[in-house]
Formats: sequence, C-alpha cells, structure tokens
Amino acid sequence: MSFRIPPFIIASGVMLSAQTAAAQDYSAQFGELGISGTVAALSAIADPSPSDRFVLGGALFLQGIETAFQERYRVGIYDLNLGIPGLSTELNFNPNPAPFTPNVIYDLFAQIGTNMDRAQEAMAPITGDDMVSVTLDLNQIWFDINANGVRDDAEALLPIMVPLFVNRWEAAETLATLEAAGGAPTITFDTSDVAWLQAYTHVFSGTAEMVMAFDPTDVIAKVQTNAETIAALRDGPAPMMFFSDNDETIADIITIVLGVLEQEPDPTHTRAALADFRAVIAHNLVFWDRVRAETDNKREFIPNATQQSALGMLFPQNIDSAWQAVLMDASQVLEGELLIPHWRTGQTVGINLNAWLENPSSLDVVGVIAGSDLAPYMEAGPLVTTEAMDEFGRLTGGNFALFAFTLN
Repeated sequence: MSFRIPPFIIASGVMLSAQTAAAQDYSAQFGELGISGTVAALSAIADPSPSDRFVLGGALFLQGIETAFQERYRVGIYDLNLGIPGLSTELNFNPNPAPFTPNVIYDLFAQIGTNMDRAQEAMAPITGDDMVSVTLDLNQIWFDINANGVRDDAEALLPIMVPLFVNRWEAAETLATLEAAGGAPTITFDTSDVAWLQAYTHVFSGTAEMVMAFDPTDVIAKVQTNAETIAALRDGPAPMMFFSDNDETIADIITIVLGVLEQEPDPTHTRAALADFRAVIAHNLVFWDRVRAETDNKREFIPNATQQSALGMLFPQNIDSAWQAVLMDASQVLEGELLIPHWRTGQTVGINLNAWLENPSSLDVVGVIAGSDLAPYMEAGPLVTTEAMDEFGRLTGGNFALFAFTLN
C-alpha cells in the first residue's frame, strides 16, 4: 500500500505557512496547550499577524471538531459512522457516560456551526497580498476528547482520523506506515491555502445548517420514548440510542432519519446552507488561482503542476481544471441553472435544487422516489451530467472521494 495521508487529517491540521520567508512554527504551541489553549493564546494577541489569524482560524476549526468529540464522549456515543462531520470515527469508551438527551445532536452541530463562523471571522481580514508563513508538525495535534486537559492515549490526530478515509483493513497498515515514517508529515502552508481553509469551514458550517434545518430533537425524543415503552412491556432493558449496532438500534436510527426528513425544514437554515455551499466554491476557485501563481516548492500542501506535495500523494497533471469542472457543475446546480435528473422526468425536465433550498418542503422518502413530493421543484431545462465527475474519477485513478475531500 502506498503512503498517503487521508484528506480529513489534513483538514484537521489546517494551519498554514508561506514559502518565501522563514515560516513560523506553531507546532509546539498546539502540542503543549492543546487546541482550546491555542485558541485562547492566539485570541489574546492584540495585533495579530496574517499568520496568527490563519492559525487562529485553523484552531477554531479544530475546536469545533474537538467539541463535537467531547460531547459524544460525554454521553457515550463512541462508535457511530454516519459519514457526517462530528458524528463519525471511533472514540475511546466512556465507562460512566451522562444520560443521553434528545437535544444532543442538534446542540452538537450548532456548536460546530458557531466555531466555523468564528474561524471565518478570524481569517476574513487576510488578503491575497498578505504573507502567511506557518509550519505545522501534524503529530503535535491532539483532541482532548475526555476534556481532562491532558494528552491521553488515543487522542492523537492520526488514529482518530485515518479510519474516516480508508477502510478498516487499510487503516492499521496506513497507521503502521505513518509510524514507521515518523508519523504525519510537517506541512508548510501559505497564503494560497487560506482560501482552502476558508472553503472547508463553509463545508462544515453548511452541513451544520442542514442538520439544524431538520432539527432532529423531537423525532429523537419520540423514538426514544417509544423504544423505552416497548422495552418496559417486555420487561427488558431499553436499547441504547446511537450506542450500538444491534438490530434495535439500527431500526431506531432508520426511523429517526426518515422521521427527520418528513419534517418541514426551517428555510432560514437551508438558505444559510446555500450561502455556505456557494462560499465553498468561491473560495476554492480563489485557492486554485493563487496556487497556479506559486513558483516555490517547499513542503507543499496541494501543489501546482511544477510542485510536489509533502503529503505523500501524487496529484495528477490537470487535476485543477478537472476539479474546477466538477465545481462549475455544482455551482450551476446550486443556482438552478442545471437541474437534477429524476427517473420519471426524461431528459428535458429535472429538479431545481436552488428552488428547494430557498423554499424547502419535507422529504418523504416514498414521495421523493415516486417524484410526487418533488413535483413543485421540477421544471424544464438542461440537466447536470456525470461527465465532469467521471473525468475527475478517471484522472484520479478511481480515488474520487480521496481527492474530492482533499481539494474540497
């Protein structure tokens, strides 16, 4: 297996540095103070440099993830892989968790959204003319999952994040390879990468807005109460909500997901998510414009055609244009200029995602499959195709997800 750093590890180590001057190293600060301590220290600087601002943005980004992990640990949600930021990856087992309450999931994502907003605010004053020069040893990053202020076993970045982006069989081999190589690499990020981090904060805040749009609290409460009622009737223990992979828990999670989608979403949050997803694309395009202009080649994060990446990943030639073609399709879908195909509408009618995000309705799964619930959002027009995604997948050797998460 070739050495590669899963993309979310890089997203989690989002600190930056420039190549034309000696980069300031913030590694020890993260190692000694932890993520929250680094946030506090950088927030106290009266006149922060562009590099300080960027590292603060990265630390706030990480703090949003750490807070989600801490909340999961507090109530004992230690192994839940839904592919959703904040809810995925396996954590240490908490032998004495607090009682799970239905508001936990909503509050978790609300906190993620708050941290992403703060990260965006911290980086907003940085311009393309500013010098950002930061080096970060990713081995120094750790998540204080049990909130005891000390770096304990299984709180390092790599063991937590690697399983998100490689399967269980590859994870052990990947971690062994990284350990033999001295752990995660030291990365030098520059002003170009500010836009990359800004884009990733909007990925997370957009996700949080969508979860909050379909506030799951009431549905979780109903399912939890009914599960407890059933358990009492049979004189047995109630299933532990979100805590195991037995048939009862799986059935309850499916019921929650379907019930949540059948609720009327809050348009304030779906419109905010639309703004976030637009910002992801806008910042990503700025990132590529800046990367193309670089002439150095030192510990690069995402390289241009004349650079090499320090990540151990081979970035194919023309990956920038191929990815931007995918982004352009996504942008046109978000704006309603390209429509999403549906099996019963043929080649000239599709679903206007922009119309739904602006004025959303509930999404009954049967109605969505049949098309009846989507009829108000269907219209005649050009349909989005898979051509750009197929070309990106071909260029990356089938590693679409790996590179898509890396490039965001």
